[in-house]
Amino acid sequence: MKFLTLIEIEIKKILPWLGTLFIGLTALSTGMFYRSIGNYKNEMLPEIMSSSVSEYVQANGKLSLVQIFDSTAFLPLSYIFAAILLVCVAFYLWYKEWFGASKRIYMLLSLKGQRFSIFLSKLVIILLSVFCFYGVILINLGIGALLMNALLLDGTVANQLMTTMLQKSYFIGMILPLSISDFIYKIAFIILMFSLISVFVLCDRSKKIFGLIAGAIFGIANIALFIYTKTLYLYIDERFFVDYGFVFGMSTVSILICAWLLNKKVSI
Repeated sequence: MKFLTLIEIEIKKILPWLGTLFIGLTALSTGMFYRSIGNYKNEMLPEIMSSSVSEYVQANGKLSLVQIFDSTAFLPLSYIFAAILLVCVAFYLWYKEWFGASKRIYMLLSLKGQRFSIFLSKLVIILLSVFCFYGVILINLGIGALLMNALLLDGTVANQLMTTMLQKSYFIGMILPLSISDFIYKIAFIILMFSLISVFVLCDRSKKIFGLIAGAIFGIANIALFIYTKTLYLYIDERFFVDYGFVFGMSTVSILICAWLLNKKVSI
């Protein structure tokens, strides 16, 4: 089967899940922004009524999107939770291939061509989903900026809301990549996570209970190694090489294991 056909199949499977997740996240985020902005408006109105907008701004400064976003953990946590749900969807859809009435995976494995292309097609869709997730986050932040300008009094809102948000927010760096190196690291980490999920699923499907145990041990070993690398006291350049070495090294090992399992161990 052609690789593009596999991509099309994966898109059709994940699209309803992504639509539900992203629409739900946008609705929740908009509601949270609206409530937080309303609270700030209610706090500033009495002071403005007793003086003026210029005096209020001189005393307190203009309100930025960073203040809205970082003032409560609910907004950043909702974005992080959505990212976790995206990982869960990838795990569920991988496993769903082996069960149900159709058991489509057995049809795909029986076709001519490289079995590894099945893994690659799923990985490509996950990466595209992550890019869409980043785009949705930026759209939600843009909605928050629009709500600020629409709901708050003229002169009380800072300029360049989005730029300041990406530069100064404490939480946004946990969600969005803010530099080229950070982008590469986050993408490599996502590849590693999906590869670990795939190792677990393929081990389970190839050797049942023994494979389940082996896949779990491999995943736990990776988590333990990751935690260990974070406890090391390193210089900045040493931290760079350790972090990137871990994600690229373990991603390579995990992908090679997936290729071996698909070609040698998973039977129809």
